[in-house]
Amino acid sequence: MQPHAYQKIASLYPRRLVTATSALMTQGGVEGVDARTFLGFVTFFAICAGVIAFFLVPFATADQTVRAVLPPGIAVAVAALFYLMLMLNVESRASQIEAMLPDALQIISANIRSGMTLENAIWSSALPEFGPLRDEIKRVSADTFGGAQMGDALIKMTRRVRSSILARSVKLINEGIRMGGEMAPLLEAVAVDIRNSQLLRKEIATSTLTYSMFIVFAGVIAAPLLFSVSTFYAEMNSDVMQKQLKSGSSSAKMPTAPQASGMSSLPGMKPGGKVDPNAITPTDVYWFSVASLLITTLFAGLIIGLIRNGKALAGVKYAPLFATVALAAYSIALATMRAAFAGLK
Repeated sequence: MQPHAYQKIASLYPRRLVTATSALMTQGGVEGVDARTFLGFVTFFAICAGVIAFFLVPFATADQTVRAVLPPGIAVAVAALFYLMLMLNVESRASQIEAMLPDALQIISANIRSGMTLENAIWSSALPEFGPLRDEIKRVSADTFGGAQMGDALIKMTRRVRSSILARSVKLINEGIRMGGEMAPLLEAVAVDIRNSQLLRKEIATSTLTYSMFIVFAGVIAAPLLFSVSTFYAEMNSDVMQKQLKSGSSSAKMPTAPQASGMSSLPGMKPGGKVDPNAITPTDVYWFSVASLLITTLFAGLIIGLIRNGKALAGVKYAPLFATVALAAYSIALATMRAAFAGLK
């Protein structure tokens, strides 16, 4: 499809959503693509995924509820995935800029001490190794050389980068410019303060390593083992019930006390040896275990990101790895128990 077709699709969205998406794309370094074009492409791709799922789901299940819910759910999940990727780009770009910011401030301070004006000092600090920060420094310099005030150019930079550290640093620099103080000592002090905060964050991550290891172990190893035991127990219980039904002696083997009280001797069976159609099956337990593991590993990744980086979103990148390992451990443990206790079935 042509870009204008995507823009027509996105014309249904309110202006506020388009503006917010444009800001996120700028903060994520996605340039050269219009926000409406991006929204239209995401919408078109999500709808296509939902339509494909609509035709494929009937081959996988006969459940009418699943057939009705899964296609729109997949479409929403695809759109959410694009949003998540955009947010990860925003966080990654901000982290790169924060890592290089102290060095840039010290270079600007050294340039000022050598006799340069603030504008020239900032322009001269745009080194290639600064990565995304170099591009932002060049934009600030272009704005100031174009006639804009230095404070306004720096504030515009904070809108292009989602970083609280950069925002606080710019606020201090603007106060120094407004008060007419010496900029070189101020820039050095800001650089030292940023480095100290970064070192403190690393120390916190190191000191909480034990907690991180416990969270990973609980979500990736312990939980799959426990869920595999529950699934295997449900399978064993179902096999015993099926054997009793086939032998035709279920009623004779049932204790009299449960029958007198209106209870069944086995889960999933009604009084009199009849199967309860609403009973929980081993398949239900299996899919419940898989869903629980996916949710557990997702939140485990978010907690790890919050502990190590101070941002929960930074831990989303760990979730796929945690989920893969947890599902593998669950499958291996379940297969091991099936093989070890195959004689009991």
